[in-house]
Amino acid sequence: MNLAQLQENLEAVRSKGDKFETVEKAVEYANACQQVRKYEAAIACLNKILPDVEEDTSLRAVVKTALGTAFWEKAQLQKALNHFEEALKLFKEIDDKQGIYAILSIVGITFWRKCDWEKALEILKDAHNGEKIRDKRFTSLYGALDRGIDTLKNRVRMGRELQDSLKILQPLFSSSALYLITGNLGELKPCLDESVSLAEQLGKTDILSAAKGLTRLADSA
Repeated sequence: MNLAQLQENLEAVRSKGDKFETVEKAVEYANACQQVRKYEAAIACLNKILPDVEEDTSLRAVVKTALGTAFWEKAQLQKALNHFEEALKLFKEIDDKQGIYAILSIVGITFWRKCDWEKALEILKDAHNGEKIRDKRFTSLYGALDRGIDTLKNRVRMGRELQDSLKILQPLFSSSALYLITGNLGELKPCLDESVSLAEQLGKTDILSAAKGLTRLADSA
C-alpha cells in the first residue's frame, strides 16, 4: 500500500472519531514515511492527531513514542529523547509494561549511539528484562530499529571493502546493542566476538569494557 492510500485510510478513520484506530493508522503511516525518509511527513501527521488524544494517556503515550521515533531516525536525538521522556512518564502512570520496555529499548540504543556506554547499559538492562513482543502500537519504533541494523550492516560492508578496521568496528559494535534488544542473540555473539577482537587490535579499551557489560546482559537471557 502506498503513502497516499495509507494517508487516505487514516483520514477516513479519523473522520469517524475512532481514536484507537486513528492512532494505529497514524503509526502505520509514519512508519511507511520513515521507510522512504519522509520524516517531516511522519512528524506532521503525528502532530496533527496529537490533540485528538489529549485526554487519553495510553494513546497520547503511543503518539509521543512515534514522534520520538521519527526524530530519532531523522538523527535529531535530543528532540527524540524529549518525546521519549514524556512517553515513558505516561506509560509509567498507567503501568503499561510493554510501553515502558519499548521506550527503554530505544533510549538505551540512543545512548549507545552516543557512546555513553555506561548509561546505555544501565537502561538496556531494564529493557532486556522485558518480554520480546512486537506490540503493534510500536510498529514505527521497531521498524526504526530494524532499519538501523540494515544501515549498520551496510557500513560494516563498506568498512570491509576498504579493509579499514576502525570503520568496521564502529558500526559493528553499534549494531551489537540492537541485536540484544531485538532478541537476535544468534547475530549478537559473532558481532561481539569480532568487535572485541578488533577493539583489542586497535586498543579501544572503552569498547572492550562496554562489550563485557553487553555480554553479561546477553548471558542473563
